[in-house]
Amino acid sequence: MAQNVVSRLLVIGNGFDLKCDLKSKFEDYYNNKDDMVKILEKMNADFNNQNTDTKILQGDVLYIAGFSRYAANLNDNININFNDNNISFWNFYFYFHKEKLNNWADVEFFLNKLLMINSHETHPELDIEKSLDMIVRFEYIRPRLSIEKSYVEEFEELKENFTADRETLVLLFVLLNNLKYDIEKHSERYLYDFLFDELNKFEKSFNDYLKTLQNEKYKEKSQQLLNKLSSNERYNLLSFNYTTPCTKDSSCNIKRNIHGKLEDHPIIGIDSKNISPDSPVFRFTKTYRIMTLASEKQDELLPQTVKTIVFYGHSFAPADYSYFQSIFDYYNIYDNDITLVFYYSIYDESKEQEIKRTQFNSVSKLMSEYGTTFHSEKGGNLMHKMLLEGRLILKKL
Repeated sequence: MAQNVVSRLLVIGNGFDLKCDLKSKFEDYYNNKDDMVKILEKMNADFNNQNTDTKILQGDVLYIAGFSRYAANLNDNININFNDNNISFWNFYFYFHKEKLNNWADVEFFLNKLLMINSHETHPELDIEKSLDMIVRFEYIRPRLSIEKSYVEEFEELKENFTADRETLVLLFVLLNNLKYDIEKHSERYLYDFLFDELNKFEKSFNDYLKTLQNEKYKEKSQQLLNKLSSNERYNLLSFNYTTPCTKDSSCNIKRNIHGKLEDHPIIGIDSKNISPDSPVFRFTKTYRIMTLASEKQDELLPQTVKTIVFYGHSFAPADYSYFQSIFDYYNIYDNDITLVFYYSIYDESKEQEIKRTQFNSVSKLMSEYGTTFHSEKGGNLMHKMLLEGRLILKKL
């Protein structure tokens, strides 16, 4: 193949940066935020205290609607203004689930979990949205009870039905007490605007942290790693990271950061599958957010000359399936002579078999999910076919 022809597409994820010793994991970010963590740790301890039962949380949340407290309260103990301490709603939410967040794919999972409570619906309604609607109604009815008897029955019914789960009560508490969410302005649009602005704050905070990490050592290691992945072939680079690896050599033709670069605006989002463009959740999808960042002119990232697609450092999160499926569709990997190479690294020798198994399972899920997009039986044998033809390779780096 001619030397100037692009024959490889390299697709890299956060594992690439970790291999280059960049502290870009979820826990690394919080480890760098001592003041924030102290506040969040204290709040988590109070929320998880065995003496803090659901009634106390419920009482604090309903207090905003003018109810008298019938139990001890948390407001005075956790009276911390997040806005004064550069803490976003999502900083709290992700930290609240920190034990379950091992990588950024998990962060996207929990973002999706909150926004898509009823994922089978094209227009889901958040539990916190329902609860805030009820609080607004409480505020309207309460002063009218003594004047309009017809409101009494509705009021009692609302009180009886206001039994949000513990996590929703915690999030309502944070919204109303720590983030000073203006209940007087509450509406569907106001809530989603608020949550979207808070996500932008979280992304900026993470962006500022990553900017402090890139150095000459990273540039050197990233160049060496790209050389290994490219096998001395000319390549295009598609990065799911926000960082910019060194590509000084002439082998790299085009490079693109699909989720934004540090000098632009990094984005975190959810998959757009099953979400209507009319839904208020759509703006949180990667599809929408990438559209808003897209430049007018894009270079040819996916030339027809590509014969090998190399993946490294990915957890293959469902939030990114749409990207991979688009690439597979574009190159028609079922019929064309395209080879997929999934590299992995053993970062802990005692867990080698577990790491291999995890990588195989992730690739299997990705290919199986892609197979479901076919309108024929051939989708079911895609992975088997490519393995037999030597076009699907899992390889230790």
